[in-house]
Amino acid sequence: MRPFARASAFLCASFGLAAFFACGGDDDEPPPLLEGGSDAPLLGDVVPPEIDAEVPLGDVCGDVGGLEEDAPWPMRGACPTRSGVSPNAGPRNATIKWSVPIPAGESSPAIAADRLIWVGTKEGDVLVLFPSGAVYAAHRTGGPVRSSPVRSATGLSIVGGSDGNLYGVDRGPGRVDGGADDAGDGGSIHPPARLVFQRALAPISSSPAIAGDGTIYVGTADGKLVAVSADGSATKWSVVTNDTLGSSPAVAPDGTIYVGSSDRKLYAFAADGATKWSYETGGAILGSPAVGGDGSVYVGSSDGKLYALNAAGKLRWTYATGGPITGTPAVRAGVAYVGSDDKQLHAVSTTTGEATWTYATLGAVASPIIAPDLTIYAGSLDGRLYALTPTGLLFFAVNAKAPIRAAPAIGDDLTLYITTDASILAIGP
Repeated sequence: MRPFARASAFLCASFGLAAFFACGGDDDEPPPLLEGGSDAPLLGDVVPPEIDAEVPLGDVCGDVGGLEEDAPWPMRGACPTRSGVSPNAGPRNATIKWSVPIPAGESSPAIAADRLIWVGTKEGDVLVLFPSGAVYAAHRTGGPVRSSPVRSATGLSIVGGSDGNLYGVDRGPGRVDGGADDAGDGGSIHPPARLVFQRALAPISSSPAIAGDGTIYVGTADGKLVAVSADGSATKWSVVTNDTLGSSPAVAPDGTIYVGSSDRKLYAFAADGATKWSYETGGAILGSPAVGGDGSVYVGSSDGKLYALNAAGKLRWTYATGGPITGTPAVRAGVAYVGSDDKQLHAVSTTTGEATWTYATLGAVASPIIAPDLTIYAGSLDGRLYALTPTGLLFFAVNAKAPIRAAPAIGDDLTLYITTDASILAIGP
């Protein structure tokens, strides 16, 4: 069974962790830091979760038929709704298993069914890594890759390039003996991955989403949302969004495609490209929207507000942070978690739009994700990966030693993968 097809059944109850020794809330003091390593201690002892109350989650992921079966983390935000909810538990300590000096920057990892890790780099590669961190293969593009890969049901990684192409890449034969790198495709020093298709569109920093029927949706820097056939052979349709900043689309369970724009609007499109509605915020939208289990859509704006709208495009509430929101919220069990340039992670009730807690870091906070036990993982431009309890207390923090701009990814072996401006790290047992 697909991990994300069973996510709704797996995540039926809301859990709460007992408070650990922590530094949380709005304190000005920086939290304790752990450099990681085999002897890195926990900041508190793990105890069995306490069931506080059951909150219906609704359809967490929608139709995942277009994604690779059994992939632990097939796309940024976990699934087509980009709700950021993982079906797999995350790390329970601050141990850094490995760190590879590859500048991934804004590209978030995807984890395939074969457990290989896919990610783009600022050097122009689409990289494939072993779970050990060794590079398996790479495909060299014509420019930096800010887009995050998505794993398709056909076994390809679909990713956009700043060179104007949408790529469909297979892992290829790769490295099997752990030997030295050979000169690869297009000049990469790594063994070549296999290019299956390359479709010219326009420069892309948006991360693609794949609908249940395999249709690929991606934003382009010439201000369009483009629908591409599952095999990459044709453009099915394109619509004007005026976006030049790279908001990534999300697909709701009913097939509606939501995408933000630098023109300040959140757009809703039907599966045939028809415009359903648009809603204007007070600033440019850089991050992706996320769809909650009740069908509401949540999106942050550079005006510093998190917006909650129903499926008909009517405003439910707004929540003001202290700075622009450039990432994607994560939504689960009645709470939306969103990072802000005000250097805080905000936990906001999806019912009232009021804060339940905030946690202060030393830099702008990137897109968070949520584990089944409600541990929240989020990176910051201060170079740290934070693991927080459901009540906003610090579980542990890891010093990644470079700014974190992208959302993490969780595998099925308690390992969390995070990209920074300088490296790719695996955190876990």
